[in-house]
Amino acid sequence: MHLTKLCDARPERGEGWGTQTLTDLSWLIDAELGDSEQGAVARMTIEAGGAQEPHRHPDSEEITLVLEGSGTALIDGAWQATEAGNLLYAPAGSIHALAAGADGLDAIVVLSATSAAAAGWELAGLSHGAPSARGARLLSGRETDEIELDDAPSGFLGMNARWLADESICGTSRILVGNSRFAPGRGAHELHRHPKGAEFFVVLSGEGAQLEPDGTEVPVEVGEMVLVPRGSWHGFRNVGTEEVHAVFGFLGATSLEGAGYELPEFARSGS
Repeated sequence: MHLTKLCDARPERGEGWGTQTLTDLSWLIDAELGDSEQGAVARMTIEAGGAQEPHRHPDSEEITLVLEGSGTALIDGAWQATEAGNLLYAPAGSIHALAAGADGLDAIVVLSATSAAAAGWELAGLSHGAPSARGARLLSGRETDEIELDDAPSGFLGMNARWLADESICGTSRILVGNSRFAPGRGAHELHRHPKGAEFFVVLSGEGAQLEPDGTEVPVEVGEMVLVPRGSWHGFRNVGTEEVHAVFGFLGATSLEGAGYELPEFARSGS
């Protein structure tokens, strides 16, 4: 498991990524931070009046989840209103952009490429590359129902989860994003692993701890990012008195079935 502390997040200053008007983007997980082999995750803010130029990433799909604020998203050549909870899904090569409203935007950005350089950045009006056959899409974040998960034999205690962007919702090819809630006092996802996909996890509110196979509990503060390599045992527990809200996702998989889900042998045997 790799935990990126807030002080370790790396600001991006590469062309396009870190040079748009009134925008700031810092990597929480990529090929350098956490040695990610299947994707990258960043936190992005756009101040009021700021905007990205229309652009595309020739070698990466992108999911941007708006956490706070409002603004507009460029979809099929038209700007559409967006707000907290919405997601912008941009397949590789598709033209997209975000602009902030009066209260700015705070978002999480997920790439299938392992770095900004690997994803590429091309201004839409300057690129000579062929655009993707699929265009960008704006998702409400409520395309699926929230699921109540409270089944100890399956490793879930006092949890709720919702898929936000995956293969079935918008046709992702290598990434997935969801959100989850953990009840105070008992909310937990016991030790498990995903043999075919890496998982990222970021706490948005509340107090929690990642569970290690040796019984260690690693505190995770709000805004910090956890990367769990594929096949690694891990879990999470609410350790506070308030509900925990979190965003999670898979890198290298587009569904739970694709990532795989296994419990430890002692859990399966009930011992």
